[in-house]
Amino acid sequence: MNAGFPREISDDTVVLRQWKPDDFPFYAAYLADEHTARFYGGKVDKQKAWRHLASLIGHWALRDFGVYAVASSATGELQGVVGLWEPYDWPCREFVYWFTADAYANGRALAAARLQLELIRAARRPGEIVTTYIHPENELGLSLAHQLGGISRGEEPLFDFGQHVRVEYAD
Repeated sequence: MNAGFPREISDDTVVLRQWKPDDFPFYAAYLADEHTARFYGGKVDKQKAWRHLASLIGHWALRDFGVYAVASSATGELQGVVGLWEPYDWPCREFVYWFTADAYANGRALAAARLQLELIRAARRPGEIVTTYIHPENELGLSLAHQLGGISRGEEPLFDFGQHVRVEYAD
């Protein structure tokens, strides 16, 4: 069963879609840049970026939900990622995202995150709290979470990723 998560969804601003082979250079470049990757596990080479992207794609097969590539509706240009993530032994299903600086500036980050949050809320498990873990120095990520109505619940360790702010989203 699909758990309420379409393989593609869009509005007049963004398209949340499945990954394509041509998306890899964008994904690898983001994770190869020390500045952009620092809040998402750190800078990695192309081989590790490939394996990470493959894990995002495989997550859809294993969980029937996952992380979308986010593209501009107008141009098709990739803007970031957004989705629901639950790898083995993770503390909960996590609402995840990262975007380019341009996507934060032009409102596409907010549009994509709102669209995804609506999907998550509609397919929520009984008693589930929609949650995001954000590095405490990730000001753009925290700002977006608060724009979406997220409430910071304090910092906690997230495996070997260090301290993260747990953000919960009310209905």
